[in-house]
Amino acid sequence: MKKVDKEKEELLDEIKELREQIADLEETYVDELTGLHNLRNFFVLAEHEFARSHRYERPLAFIMMSIDNMSEISENHDQLVVDEVMAAVAERFRTSVRYVDIVGRYGDEEFVLLLPEADLTNSRKIAERIQNAIIGKPIKTDDGEISIKISMGVSNLNVSTPNLITLMERADNAMFKAKEKGNNNIEVG
Repeated sequence: MKKVDKEKEELLDEIKELREQIADLEETYVDELTGLHNLRNFFVLAEHEFARSHRYERPLAFIMMSIDNMSEISENHDQLVVDEVMAAVAERFRTSVRYVDIVGRYGDEEFVLLLPEADLTNSRKIAERIQNAIIGKPIKTDDGEISIKISMGVSNLNVSTPNLITLMERADNAMFKAKEKGNNNIEVG
């Protein structure tokens, strides 16, 4: 009986070690707060998808999103509430896109999305769906409900897009145009 107990204990130790290794790997690829791809992993996946789309002349779109009122939220609430908001926005963002789309956290209040096989018309519709999911109802936090305002920029792969960075810069510029127009806007770049 003792041999069985010892083997069981050894197996449990191995499982614990494997779980720790998995957690370490997740930290390498996933943003801890949002559960989305971290920036490094996002770019690895996005570069691969860009190369595939460019080579086979397939549609590809990029969306950059920013939470417009995040500084206001940060000023009026503690860090735990800010984290709740970020996690909720990320979850709404992630669940509003297709399984094949690549979603990542870009910065403190910015997110990125790469849309394989999406032309400009479809990517605009996806942006509107994301916008509706995020701003459609306030986020419930420990401090009460908080309404979110976002700006989004959309760009698509075309013959004058030499690389992923150019595609991203066009979406980023469009997002800043959307911010200049006020809250909850989508612009195409």
